[in-house]
Order: sequence, then structure tokens, then C-alpha cells
Amino acid sequence: MSNHPLAARLAEARRTKKFVAFDSSIACKDAAEAYRVQAEVAAAVGTTVAGWKVGLLPDGGGWAAPVFASDTFANGGTFAFGGDMNSVKVEAELGVRFARDLPARPGKPYSRDEIVDALGAVFAGIELVGTRFVKGTELPFATRLADNFANTAYAPGADFADFRKLDLSQIRCILTQDGKTVSDRIGGHQQGDPLAPVIAWANAQADRFGGIKAGQFITTGTLTQPYDLETSVTLSVVLEGVGDVTFKTKAE
Repeated sequence: MSNHPLAARLAEARRTKKFVAFDSSIACKDAAEAYRVQAEVAAAVGTTVAGWKVGLLPDGGGWAAPVFASDTFANGGTFAFGGDMNSVKVEAELGVRFARDLPARPGKPYSRDEIVDALGAVFAGIELVGTRFVKGTELPFATRLADNFANTAYAPGADFADFRKLDLSQIRCILTQDGKTVSDRIGGHQQGDPLAPVIAWANAQADRFGGIKAGQFITTGTLTQPYDLETSVTLSVVLEGVGDVTFKTKAE
């Protein structure tokens, strides 16, 4: 049974697709509490971690939110809207997959080369982003983190192992919706280098799931301008030199 009131509400929101009303009594006071809530929600709904979404803190440190196995879809899969969940934002992303465990190593930061050596592949991914809180609510950072940073669904494409010759900061990303181009740009990652938040989290690991494991992925952040999606469509992302992925949505 969940001990944190926010974990209980988020677990119920996942079961019912009904939004949580935010109030300060259920807020997480810090990231450590948010990581605890993430783990309690996973236990409550009976899921595991397929991967992570990561980002940078103002001080250059890393944060991470799990992408649950229950929210991970096969290439070509379909996400069904339902309940209060009737719109999401769409993001096209580069994902990396680990070939071996990368355990937390306090006091001995991993170098970029060490982290790249631990990777087995990269891939094109599509993330659907949507909070489980009543929309329009201004949420504290730690509470957003507890809600898996609004990860709703994720579809990874096929792994591409021969990636070390690529300049990951200059990949051409083409996003289409129902065959029409939404975005076509080179680069586009907020940090320039998509691996920057991966490196930051590898050296900050503070989650309650045991850290980065072989087979798990990290999605590195959007390469496109997120936009609202409220209908049944077919999305496709091509990362030139890496691969592609397709993800569909439909009304439940």
C-alpha cells in the first residue's frame, strides 16, 4: 500500500484516467520525496521501469523520471485516449539504450566516454506528454517529477548500434502527422548535445528503482517544438542515419 498521499492519487489517476486536483497537502517537498512517490506508484499499479526521461537542473545536475513498461508501446502501436485524458503534447526524441548496467558511483563521476561505452544503441522515439493533474494548474517542480514529468506514453523505434560515427547534435529530425510534415530540422535539442542530460543523470542517480540497468533506455529530450494533439492520428519520426518510428492515437 502507498504511504504518500500523492502516490495513492496518481495511482488512481492511472487506473481511471481521471485527473488529480492539486493542493499543497499532497505536494512533494523535494526531489527525494518525488523519487519515493515514483516508486510507490509503480508498485501500486504493478509496473516496472522500461526507461527514463531526463533533464538538467539549473545547477547543471540531472533529474530523471521513469518511463513505465505499462506506458511503453511497440513501434507502430496505438495509444487510446480516455477519461480526462483527451489531449497530449507530441515530442520527437532521440533515445539511447544501455548494453550494461551503469550503477550509481558517488564521488567518482562517469566520463562521457564511459557512458557512451555503456550504450548499445540509439533509436528514434515519440513521446506523448500529458499531466495527470487538472490542466492549467501550476505545479511545483518536485510534484511534476513525482508524476513522471508528465510522461503519458512512449514508442521507441528499432535500435541502431553503429551510432558512434554520428554527430548526435546534428541529426536531421523529420516529424509527420498523417503524412504531412510538422517539423523538419537539424539538431534542435535544448542543450545542443542530446547526451548532456544523460551524463548528468548518470552521475546524479538518486531514484528508488536501483539505477540504470542493461536493456533500459533514456530518452534525451525533444528535438521538435511540442504541440497539442487532440485527435486520432498517425505520427511518424525519422532521425536521419538512425531510423524511424510510428505511433498512432485514437479516441477510446
